[in-house]
Amino acid sequence: MDVVSFTRPDRDNVDQLAIRAALYDTLRDAFEDSGIPWRQTVREDRGDGVLIFVSAEVSKVLLLGPMPARLAELLERGNTGRTTRQRFRLRVAVHAGEVHHDAHGYAGYDVNLAFRLVDARPLREAMEHSTAALGLVVSEGVHDGVLRHGYGGLDAAAFERVRVQVKSADVPGWIQLFAGGAVLPVPRQVARSVPGMEPDGGNGNGLGNGDGLGGGLGSGIGRGDEGPVAVLLADEASLLDELAGLGVRTVVLVGGAAGLAAGLAPIARQPIYIDHEFIE
Repeated sequence: MDVVSFTRPDRDNVDQLAIRAALYDTLRDAFEDSGIPWRQTVREDRGDGVLIFVSAEVSKVLLLGPMPARLAELLERGNTGRTTRQRFRLRVAVHAGEVHHDAHGYAGYDVNLAFRLVDARPLREAMEHSTAALGLVVSEGVHDGVLRHGYGGLDAAAFERVRVQVKSADVPGWIQLFAGGAVLPVPRQVARSVPGMEPDGGNGNGLGNGDGLGGGLGSGIGRGDEGPVAVLLADEASLLDELAGLGVRTVVLVGGAAGLAAGLAPIARQPIYIDHEFIE
């Protein structure tokens, strides 16, 4: 788990140390209150967050339901007594797999994947566009093995499926936001289906990818002859370079992205046919 914007420019060393102390106190209380003995966990400090290993004997239901809800509650309660610069929020990833331990610490594919999940852009965007105290992302393995079955009263429908594209990882994930003792809806910028990963073999309509949620590039596979569609949400010229290799036929420029219209001409000279329209 990571602290959101831990290195914010307005935070000095004193603030960061106070946040770290509060983080560990809050985590311990949240785990204990959720029925997960803190002494049965192994922690590896990451500076702006913590890598926590939980015994396989602990039910994953606790990690997906009671623990994040309680952690969010304790975070909000604690933040009311902290200065503005020392209030903090969290991004949390839950994954299960094989872990290797050597003289230097913990390693392995599943450790790497946990880091990729917590760093996923859809989760970052969801936190940026919401007031959530905590954002949770669940791996495909944990979703398929636990969440989708509704064990312990878990509600899979309360999670939003997203695409996690970080470094070499390109996998689905499921996110949920907590605030005010309740689950928040995922912001519209993030609540998009995942191309090529539809659980029921869908056609990929309405693709949203990690390269542009909430202010960048979102592309969608259209039906029939319509071809792929790209939605540009921000006036960022670098996004045009990404369109060339996508076979995009329709570009929708939303709001401030209308300034990119002139830059579409060079792309249209390639074997890509682009019709563009403007939406205010």
